[in-house]
Formats: sequence, C-alpha cells, structure tokens
Amino acid sequence: MNIRIGKLLHDPTVVMYLVIPEKMIKKYLDLAKVGPTEKFQQMVREQVLAYIHEGKEPPAEIAAAVMNIGDDMMAGRDPVIRAGDYISLMNYARSKKLV
Repeated sequence: MNIRIGKLLHDPTVVMYLVIPEKMIKKYLDLAKVGPTEKFQQMVREQVLAYIHEGKEPPAEIAAAVMNIGDDMMAGRDPVIRAGDYISLMNYARSKKLV
C-alpha cells in the first residue's frame, strides 16, 4: 500500500497560512463589503470640523481619533482611520444610538 504525500507537507505556505480558494473569494466577496453608515460618517465629520475650525475639544472617548483625522487633514494628507480609532469612534456612535 502506497501513501501519497501531497502538497500539504511539501508546501509550507499551505501549513502556515489559511489559503482561501479563489472560487470562495468570488462567491462571498459581497459579504466583506461593509461600510460605515451615513450617520456615523456625519458624526465623525461634525467632530473633526468642530476640532479644526472652531477649536472645540472632542469628547474624551474619541479625542485621539478625531485629532488624528484632523491632523491628517490639516497636513494635506488623505485622512486615515486606524483600527483603534475606528473602534473608539464606532463605540461612541453606538453609545449615542447613532449606529
């Protein structure tokens, strides 16, 4: 009886990483396309513009996130929302029943 050792043992990337077949990616790609709601975006927009133009201090829970976005805008860069900033903004929006 011969046992054939397949690609699993010869290709370390198969063992080290989760390999998602291309047909699965195409089938479920729409599930991964989720974006923030308009109310969430409006809340962030209002907080950032108040910080930049009026000098208003944002709420403590989202101060770092708002300042990071505001600093990007004032420096002429495209605003980047980091994962931790997004989480704090989303938690704040949820606590205010905006999302």
